[in-house]
Amino acid sequence: MKPLLKLLASLELTIGAFVLAMVLILFGTIDQANLGIHGATEKYFYTVFVTQYIPAIDINVPYMPGGYLIGFALLVNMTAAMIYRFRLSTQKIGIWMVHLGFVLLLLGEFISSVFQEEASLTIDEGQTVDFTESFRDSELAIIDTTYPDKDRVYAIPQAMLERKQQIAIDELPFNISVDEFMPNSVVQRRNESTPDFARLANRGIGLQAYAIQVPETGKMNDRNVPAAIITLFSKSNGQEDPEVLGTWLVREFIPNQTVTYQDREYTILMRREREMINYAITLKDFSHDRYLGTNIPKNFSSDVTVHDKTTGLEQDFLIYMNNPLRYDDLTFYQQGFMNDDKTTILQVVRNPGRSLPYISCTIMTLGLVVQFGLSLQRFSKKRKKVAA
Repeated sequence: MKPLLKLLASLELTIGAFVLAMVLILFGTIDQANLGIHGATEKYFYTVFVTQYIPAIDINVPYMPGGYLIGFALLVNMTAAMIYRFRLSTQKIGIWMVHLGFVLLLLGEFISSVFQEEASLTIDEGQTVDFTESFRDSELAIIDTTYPDKDRVYAIPQAMLERKQQIAIDELPFNISVDEFMPNSVVQRRNESTPDFARLANRGIGLQAYAIQVPETGKMNDRNVPAAIITLFSKSNGQEDPEVLGTWLVREFIPNQTVTYQDREYTILMRREREMINYAITLKDFSHDRYLGTNIPKNFSSDVTVHDKTTGLEQDFLIYMNNPLRYDDLTFYQQGFMNDDKTTILQVVRNPGRSLPYISCTIMTLGLVVQFGLSLQRFSKKRKKVAA
């Protein structure tokens, strides 16, 4: 084990990993112009190998190590160096703290990359909202609107739609078959040249328009708009052939479509994936300050009230740039605004590893201070000894 440990703890491995990291950052920064921040991050940093699709052989070929592999190499290198090179003693305690802090920093980034979730919260002045909406994922919502005082919502996540499978929900009197799914799409008006698959839709907006798939985007100011073709059919219960209720085209930004079955009315729509939270947020006022005589934003802030459903407590908060609201396990950042400064857009982040970077930097800083202090103490003793 000793030769292997020596190799893993070598300075050559450290330098090699840092050089590869710099090359990876260079490639990712250049390709960001084409892929966007999210796309470049997923391709170069949140992966074991960076791959390139080769159409001729229809496979993805890896051509350089990704962020996960380089980070893992550094993690192993730092851990091996602590075991092999530095004995745990008072004289080396500062070096141990620096290495431990760096290991925590790598672990924190890995946890954030895997478990961090981002969403948004859009609120009009005077409105109260108790759910967040995903930046990238969508969902198919079947809403029972039979009763005027309440709606019952059945949400099907995008991951299930991508499998193009049959979906059965016990409370619904019909099943849902996903005939086609497009991760990103555009809508066009139906005409004589409409593709055959688009002619499947025979209800609602699908009689006038159809969607075609376009390449996915990861750019900062763009987002994918999924579309699907779904068929509703009754539950046969093994006794008779199911009744086909129709086939619909569903996509974000398409008006709600309705279907009536067994004296109940349902609304069908594709929307951004929602997550209910245990409190409601009311926007009391949104402020957008500009520099005098210009349209350049100086500051924008949201004055909100948080109503906790569990405790019944109400608290007022002011959210502005570099001053987010941290409540429960979510952090709300001021992101933007719309509708003539009457609507605020908050970025919502859930990051279980958000404290690790602060902890690791603190440990590394203290380690440097301790090691410098010990070195200064040894130097001072040597000077006194020589003088004596």
